[in-house]
Amino acid sequence: MKLREGIIYIKGSRRSNERELKLEAHQILDIMEYQLKTRVEILAISKQETEQLFVGIGGGNNFSNIMTKLIQKLQEQNSSIQNIKQIRASVITNWLQHYNLREVQYRAGHRYVSSTETYLVNDLEGLQEDIAKFHPIG
Repeated sequence: MKLREGIIYIKGSRRSNERELKLEAHQILDIMEYQLKTRVEILAISKQETEQLFVGIGGGNNFSNIMTKLIQKLQEQNSSIQNIKQIRASVITNWLQHYNLREVQYRAGHRYVSSTETYLVNDLEGLQEDIAKFHPIG
């Protein structure tokens, strides 16, 4: 992560490409607050020492455990949230409304443009649902 430059690096995996994404100003501030305050407090409470960026209070620092707890908290605030994949899909669909297909492919880390194109179909389905809901004749 290069906070001073406003860039975050996302390591590639077997299923996705590596990429660097530009952070918005508010994201930089949130990450800095987490690093300088929240993370330090969590480490003090749990009496841990680790270089991992994301840590949990419950002893386990497995990222999927941390994300599971995060989703549970989000669901308490908004019951329509189902899982992390739903959030990722909505972000990619939103990107498709603002950026071209290749830019979204890079941002999402998709190896193949066809993976990104599947989210275009999701967007069309959403539009059809909106038409059915809000059209005066529908």
